[in-house]
Amino acid sequence: MSSRCGTFGVVVVVLGLASPRAALGLQATPTSTPTPTPSPNPWRPTARVQLDVQYDDNPFLLTATQKPKVENVSAADALSGRYRDMSSPRDVIPTAGLEVGFAGPALGGRRLQVSVEGIYEANTSNARRRHAELRFDAEQALPHSDRLRLRADLQPSYFWKNYLSDAVDGNADNTITADERRYEPGTSSEVNLTLNYRHRLLKARPAKPLELTGELEVGYFGRRYDAPFAGRNRRGPGVAASLTAHTGPRWTFGLGYAFQSQSADTSREVLILDEPDFAHDFNGNGSVTDLSARALEVVDRSRVEHELGLSAQVELSATVTLEIEYGWRRRSFSSTQPYDVADRGRRDTRHQLGGGLDMRLGHGLRLALRAVAGRQTTNRAGDPGSTGEIADYSQRVVSAGLMYRP
Repeated sequence: MSSRCGTFGVVVVVLGLASPRAALGLQATPTSTPTPTPSPNPWRPTARVQLDVQYDDNPFLLTATQKPKVENVSAADALSGRYRDMSSPRDVIPTAGLEVGFAGPALGGRRLQVSVEGIYEANTSNARRRHAELRFDAEQALPHSDRLRLRADLQPSYFWKNYLSDAVDGNADNTITADERRYEPGTSSEVNLTLNYRHRLLKARPAKPLELTGELEVGYFGRRYDAPFAGRNRRGPGVAASLTAHTGPRWTFGLGYAFQSQSADTSREVLILDEPDFAHDFNGNGSVTDLSARALEVVDRSRVEHELGLSAQVELSATVTLEIEYGWRRRSFSSTQPYDVADRGRRDTRHQLGGGLDMRLGHGLRLALRAVAGRQTTNRAGDPGSTGEIADYSQRVVSAGLMYRP
């Protein structure tokens, strides 16, 4: 949901590392009257605790030229508020998560697990980025190792960065300089709903140790920004499909694809445009020669998104698993507004390569080490319109985490 989580990721293979827990039972006390036989699979509480720390070298997804400006804010940028509350272009982020729930027999006597998870990220350098996330899950086991899962993800408030909200031509020279721009914090709330079905396509046998599992997911995703950025609101459906292949006792391969269509309402926003490029008088002074003129024009941030993921896992030992994964994402914007230079015809492409080690330290205790490097390129040169939109960037994240499931 955040830049770290997201918003609708490709389904990847995750090894279940917690050992199965024995079902609880009640001893019947001998008596003269019959005592009902206790259920062999009574409802029982479940819990999981997770502590992580990660280093992110570009949490605000800034361009290479923007990152030094965060550390050495100019007088003009200080006045405009472009980097307000963005204390550092990198961050160390401790994260704590707690999941609690109940599991027991339900449909057809098969296991149903209902859980709620709370996560809190406590950024050490950029305090404005600190936020909480909530997740609700209901997972029903089905015949033949199939599974149905309903999930809701909520992010009450998240600070992305500061976006251009207005411009004031203080010296009336018809040109907006850096100190005459005005930026406001871009904060949003988010709610995502998904329904996931897992089906075993091929069962492994002694003579043929190949097992195939497929997953299909549908969802609806929505993000709403605080004023004055209603034009950044987005919502829409998405689908995802994945295939997992277990080839013998050690190797697991995954392939996933996701599609999402995000609609945004058109809105009038302040842009900074060069009038000669459009032969249009944006600031109404009777000429079309002004550079960096204030323009109040219609923008549309609607887009479609395609995402592809590949992964490979190998058990190096009984307690250590290695995973390598690659992800590709393409965003295509559909704006047809003539002066929407940041979005009209825009295409963003991201490549991401990651790897990790997963180690079982003891009963229910696991250590995960992970590193991810990504780069996005766009067909938009520089930052047209000076809106603070994402352009070309690179990002590297390394993390270490402990997870305990009693």
